[in-house]
Amino acid sequence: MKITNPFARTKVPWCTTCEWLVLGLLVLSILWRGGKSLDMTWLLTGVAAFITLVSHTKNRRIGNKDVPLMLWGAVMGFIALTIISYLLSTTSNYGLDEVLRTGALSLVLLWIIRAASDGDAGDEYIVRIVRILCITVIVACGIGIMVYVFQPVNRLVGSFFDFRFHTDYWPNAWAQFLLLTWPLVLYWVLRDYRFDTKDLRSRSELLMRSAIVGLVFACLLLSFSRGGFLVFLSQLSLWGLIIYKKTRPQFPVRSIIPVSVVVVTVAIGCFLSINAVRSNLYEVQEVGEKVTLSAAEGSSSVSERFGFWSQALNLATQKPLFGWGPYSFRFVQPQLQRQVLATSDHPHNVILKILMERGILATVLFVILVGLVMYRATVQLLSDRIEVGSLKFSLRTLMYIGLVGVIVHNMIDFNLQFVGITLPFWLLLGILMTYLDIDSLRNVPPAVARWTEILLASALLVVVLYEGAYLGISSAGRRAEAIGDPFTAIEWYEKAQGEYFTRDLHLSRAKIYVQESKYKEAQAALDEYFAVNNEDFRAWKRQGDIALLSGEKQRALESYKHAFERGRYNDLSVLHGLIEAYLALDLKEEIESQKPMIDGLLVMFADAIERNAHHIALSPNVEELIAICNMLARLYPQEAPRYQVMAAKADHHAQFERNRIQSRPPGFLW
Repeated sequence: MKITNPFARTKVPWCTTCEWLVLGLLVLSILWRGGKSLDMTWLLTGVAAFITLVSHTKNRRIGNKDVPLMLWGAVMGFIALTIISYLLSTTSNYGLDEVLRTGALSLVLLWIIRAASDGDAGDEYIVRIVRILCITVIVACGIGIMVYVFQPVNRLVGSFFDFRFHTDYWPNAWAQFLLLTWPLVLYWVLRDYRFDTKDLRSRSELLMRSAIVGLVFACLLLSFSRGGFLVFLSQLSLWGLIIYKKTRPQFPVRSIIPVSVVVVTVAIGCFLSINAVRSNLYEVQEVGEKVTLSAAEGSSSVSERFGFWSQALNLATQKPLFGWGPYSFRFVQPQLQRQVLATSDHPHNVILKILMERGILATVLFVILVGLVMYRATVQLLSDRIEVGSLKFSLRTLMYIGLVGVIVHNMIDFNLQFVGITLPFWLLLGILMTYLDIDSLRNVPPAVARWTEILLASALLVVVLYEGAYLGISSAGRRAEAIGDPFTAIEWYEKAQGEYFTRDLHLSRAKIYVQESKYKEAQAALDEYFAVNNEDFRAWKRQGDIALLSGEKQRALESYKHAFERGRYNDLSVLHGLIEAYLALDLKEEIESQKPMIDGLLVMFADAIERNAHHIALSPNVEELIAICNMLARLYPQEAPRYQVMAAKADHHAQFERNRIQSRPPGFLW
């Protein structure tokens, strides 16, 4: 009888564990809100740190694989400059999540380059990644179709939504995700298929396989993303150009046409049939309206992007070296804003975002990092040394097409904050790197890479664990505040005082203290907020409210002026407070001198409400406009009719939009 030792050390399959952790994270990040939530960033960082530490300690076979020095140096330099930018940020209550994602994704990139280059095991893992990613895409398409048909959402969003909030549906991000993955789905479905026109079984199999690809294309069309569709056409053109360059007179028309016809037919059929089912429950958006820019957003989505780009360049010239800090565009851009609600969390361009927020040095390193891989891939794919029928050529080509799609789309609509997009992007970029001829490149010394990456992974892990605890505490406070329990909320907020990634914590504290008439405590909370962010007009407006309630009229006026400079086009309550401060100080002549500007601003808001631009008719700006018009009607009786008409029209349009939303059939899923 054989006796086993229960205390014997069990050998842990570290390599397999790391591989499945990454695959599990990949699936979860796509299917859970597209990876937009903070919990996914924290999970990504934890997994990245774990696989890095394991590869350099327990699984040295992977950790000692070569990585080109230029790429490794660009990665580490980009991380270092991102950290410096965050430390110098004027809006440091936000941005830590971007620092963590940058560090984590960089470690994942270096890990996948090593893991994918591990001989046959690496090739098997690449196939596994592609297979699981494609299955996840199909599942996400199924989720998206269910939500599109049974919820009042007029664009298909796949799994890129947060059901808790009616505004958190991201069709453009979903379109970008499909731009990355449709080439892989095509490869996975048709990789081992040969079409025979004389074989009935072959024709049936073609229909089945093409139906899967057609469904994915239909889900891209149903996102109603103009930019996504244009990039998709560009991808097809690029792919055709590569094939033509390789084949020329032998261009495989006969093998392309049958598949293309079936895929296009299925895609159009799915598009029409899904819309037909939805039309029985909800209104279906007209394709012509999107093409002619006559949809709800009109041409503003196009014109505003040009504004964001010029504003980002303007801001970048003011702080060219290290930028304003990660995620600072949201707070700094309103100073340059000239249209109502024409603001954004980012400038809708990945290069301009990095340039404005992290500086020119970080931008150069990012371009080197991505450009090194994409340039060498372009040269090699067009090289006459690569055989057309090579399996790796086919896979690397389709990976290349997907990566190009994401890069181009991020030039007009930044969506790399979604872990469900950025994680597969960097994984595929690393895999593509292993297909390239990099023997001529100098490699980083293994010891330098090992200790640098261990130090970085350890630092990220410490930050994640420390901030993660406070993240849970502050989240409990936010939940209590959301359900109307300010006393419990303030208790949780006070326990989160050691948090660095505070976001709006101190603003929430100030709001609750004002409700309790504790103006001194409210001002103390705002002082803590100003210590990390003095660009946010909401804080200046809140300080003006507190000062006015406390009888500090002059201080209220100065605070409202700061808020007005930063947020006049986003929140009319700032103008309302400014006028009240002037009246409290008996400075009616100041109101008179600024009356043309005030009238012009009111007209802009009234016009935006009439058009319901950015859903403004559903916001408190309507009530603020009515209140300001009534105030001005009392101050200027001779102009009262004009202000009363403006207020009445705004109220009418707002009520119409709100009634339309309320009368809309409810969702069937939630």
